Amino acid sequence: MDFQETIYTQFAQSFEAQQQAFENLPPHIEHAAHVIFSTIAAGNKIMCCGNSTGSYLSQYFNTLLIDRMDRERPGLPSINLASEGTAILAISHNDSYHDVFSKQITALGNAGDVLFVVANRGNTSPIIQAIQAAHERKLHVVALTSPEAKNISSLTSQDDTEIRINLLGAARVHECQTLVIHTLVELIERQLFGYEE
Repeated sequence: MDFQETIYTQFAQSFEAQQQAFENLPPHIEHAAHVIFSTIAAGNKIMCCGNSTGSYLSQYFNTLLIDRMDRERPGLPSINLASEGTAILAISHNDSYHDVFSKQITALGNAGDVLFVVANRGNTSPIIQAIQAAHERKLHVVALTSPEAKNISSLTSQDDTEIRINLLGAARVHECQTLVIHTLVELIERQLFGYEE
């Protein structure tokens, strides 16, 4: 087995995937950054959740908002809905696992907040219920999706923002989603704090 060839292939495929994403995503990323900035500037908050590896990525986005990426700055109002372990266990036990996010959104979400969703699979009921609850509570939805999340795409309204990574292969999708998250945080910080190059 040629390890050097495998390493080269992985890097080459990653570069190619990011180039492909770059050709399609900038307008959607820019719009999502404006939506999130406007939400925070108006005194509202971001609520984050995801399915599968999307749960980790939504938690990572939440952490970058609350703490920071590269520059020291005040924390931004964000909640990771997957981190409330006791609430998730109680909701799963008393109601249904399908409601673990939607019940929190109904309890904590206010009109004008943003639900930030990372959905890499389409058949996950908790994410579907979360988007429906967000619409009922008049939250904006920013959805970071993949081709497997077709029924998530069908749930987004014209007032929502979908950033869809149209790539095959979980590794390439996750790499591009991570890059999108970094770019969103950078754009949000620039708008809020006036950072320059």
